[in-house]
Amino acid sequence: MSNVKRVAVVMLPTRPYCRRVLRGVTGVGSQAGWECILLPADAPQPVAEARGYVHGIIGHLSDAAIRDAVLRAGLPAVDISPVGPEEDLPCVTTDDVAVGRLAAAHLLSLGLPQFAFFGSRPHYYSMLRAEGFKEAIGAAGLSCHVLLSAPDAAGGEPKPDQSPLEAWVRQLPKPIGVLAGTDSLALRVLAACRKLGLDVPKSVAVLGVDNDDVFCELAVPPLSSVALSTQRIGYEAARLLDRLMAGKVPAERRLLVPPAGVVPRRSSDLPALLDADVAAAVRYISLHVREGLQVGDLLREVSVSRRSLEQRFAKALGRTPAAEIRRAQVEVARQILAETDEPMAGVARAAGFSSARHLSTSFHRETGTTPTAYRRGSRGN
Repeated sequence: MSNVKRVAVVMLPTRPYCRRVLRGVTGVGSQAGWECILLPADAPQPVAEARGYVHGIIGHLSDAAIRDAVLRAGLPAVDISPVGPEEDLPCVTTDDVAVGRLAAAHLLSLGLPQFAFFGSRPHYYSMLRAEGFKEAIGAAGLSCHVLLSAPDAAGGEPKPDQSPLEAWVRQLPKPIGVLAGTDSLALRVLAACRKLGLDVPKSVAVLGVDNDDVFCELAVPPLSSVALSTQRIGYEAARLLDRLMAGKVPAERRLLVPPAGVVPRRSSDLPALLDADVAAAVRYISLHVREGLQVGDLLREVSVSRRSLEQRFAKALGRTPAAEIRRAQVEVARQILAETDEPMAGVARAAGFSSARHLSTSFHRETGTTPTAYRRGSRGN
């Protein structure tokens, strides 16, 4: 019995993610003959209880107090928390940039012309998922709308105040594919769509991350989600800890595990949302919106008759090609007005309008307000 390794496992076993990781840990631990001691991560000083009794520690060690206690204990330890900028402990976790890229590939495959990301500002993994998503969408020649919500007072998930999210979802161009940084955030997007009367997935296709089956199956409609390789994370983390406890130097202190794949459900069930010509035309608008586009430019791009294109736009988007060009131009103008002090003539040119007067007319038609009033309102003036 003296050769038995005792390992403290610091997790929140009530969370599905942690239970799936535990399967990987116990798979290695049983083969190695470990005695695993489960310490809830939210217990007072969980590491202090194990000090002097265990040979190694594995688990969610990102909490500052837990991390400091682990470092003071000087024991072999492996962190399985979502990746953070600090690297003072060996870690095995999800490749969150790869999560974003995989999500983008799924939504791009649906033929969607517009994309957005809804994440949580304080969470580093959310920022990485946004980075991978925007990178893949950009590589396809498209742009990505982003909303990062603020944390609550305790630093957890954002408050359930839907108004900023609803305003954002309302003004997004449709149809659109939205990646939410987690399944719980995706549920908020679905709730906002229900309140606004937006069809999911026809107007807004929604994709979450974690593939929590309770969240996903009970969502309305059932939520598509990126499944993480949680069991493999536990397996690789346990193997790394086993090497550390044997006094071996690991080949790498940070192992990023790619996601397992996308589990499609009804929230992104769009086998034929847009025909190829409509998708190509909308993407062309996105790429050339600042160039004073006319419907004739789209006809040269997709090589169909004007009548055919207008009928297909009406069926897929509920508006004409000319209206989609105007909508895209107004969206560019919104960004310029909110972020710069450019005179109206300059805003008009940059957004592809022929004149400031044309900008004003189109802007009021799309938004119900003037460019000047929008600029003041966006800055809280």
